[in-house]
Amino acid sequence: MKIYKIYSLLLAISLVLGACEDINENLVVKRGAATIPTITDISSSFYDLYNLENSFVEFTVDLNEDDEASEIIVEASYNGQKEQIEVFKGTTFPASILLPTDEVTSKLGISMSSLELGDVFTFEVLITSKGVKTRSKVLINAGVACESDLTGTYQCVANGQSTDSGPPADVNPAVNYTTTLTLTEGAVNGEYTMSDFSGGLFTLWYSIYGLSGNYPGKLKDVCGDLSYIGTKGPFGSPISGTGSVNVEDGVITISGLADSWGDAWTLVLTPQ
Repeated sequence: MKIYKIYSLLLAISLVLGACEDINENLVVKRGAATIPTITDISSSFYDLYNLENSFVEFTVDLNEDDEASEIIVEASYNGQKEQIEVFKGTTFPASILLPTDEVTSKLGISMSSLELGDVFTFEVLITSKGVKTRSKVLINAGVACESDLTGTYQCVANGQSTDSGPPADVNPAVNYTTTLTLTEGAVNGEYTMSDFSGGLFTLWYSIYGLSGNYPGKLKDVCGDLSYIGTKGPFGSPISGTGSVNVEDGVITISGLADSWGDAWTLVLTPQ
């Protein structure tokens, strides 16, 4: 696991309308047979905010079997603007597309130094075949983000207090309760499954009500700022909370809250 971490966000691929025909510079929907390109091998999908000079988006454009095409064009827009600017043109397939930050920003008339976390470049692929211009069925939305690399095993030290009257005094409040947790990255860079959202405190407090084992949750990492997302406790309460990562040693600190009744905790996760 990396000791120096630069953190998260990611590629989004959105379905759009299928085949199109170029009429008077305006692409309109055309029904029937058309050459629709495919996008594969997306090996880099965001621009790293902390390493823009060496960042790029990379993917491959190919044709389906028996399709033919004379030209490929990649157009880009920025932060939802309607204007689309050509950033790549080629004539061979499969086409390996490499879109470095400096080239894309230069063609769009944007200063690379002005880019901020959360900015988004949208790329569309157009194919010319037998005089008909068609768009890919997908858009590539490449964000200005940070790489996240938190997957691993951690020693967790948990401190917290239940608002329930049931847990005995020797476990509530919990002081320096130690467990081992794992973080596992999902399909989206920067989103992780946490093997137990409370560091084991819910089981510690509520074994009297039959709880046992781990209760997973989800964490989102955005450039070192952490938050619980899409997590509910075993009794149904939404779980919220925020935290951070120490870039020097990888130690994670996160505070959580059971929103419905106020149980609160702080976890310190040390990489193993």
